[in-house]
Amino acid sequence: MKERLRDLRTKHLRLTQQEFADSIKLSRSNVGNIESGIVQLTQRNIDAICEKFNVNEGWLKTGEGEVFLNLSPEEEFDMLVGRLYADDDSFKKNIIRAMLKLNDEDWLVVKKFTEELKKGM
Repeated sequence: MKERLRDLRTKHLRLTQQEFADSIKLSRSNVGNIESGIVQLTQRNIDAICEKFNVNEGWLKTGEGEVFLNLSPEEEFDMLVGRLYADDDSFKKNIIRAMLKLNDEDWLVVKKFTEELKKGM
């Protein structure tokens, strides 16, 4: 499991140990110890990883199946809203609150702005 965790973090998520640790509320040294095999991955940590990153628990434990769960658009939306709700970042929540208060005309401005951003990428 330690190899799959390192593979998930580095190849799929492209996160440092610190970024990964912060996202699931562990210390960087704990993640390093898990990846080195010094410490076992607990079920609580498995649950946190799977929930945070939409990882297939079966794959993480056994290597079988797809790395990530396939969600319908509605399930993905629900998952993302749940993550936002659980997040402590007030900036993200304030942005979403402000967007939910937009009228149709304001949404057109946001749409045009987004299209311009895409052109620049």
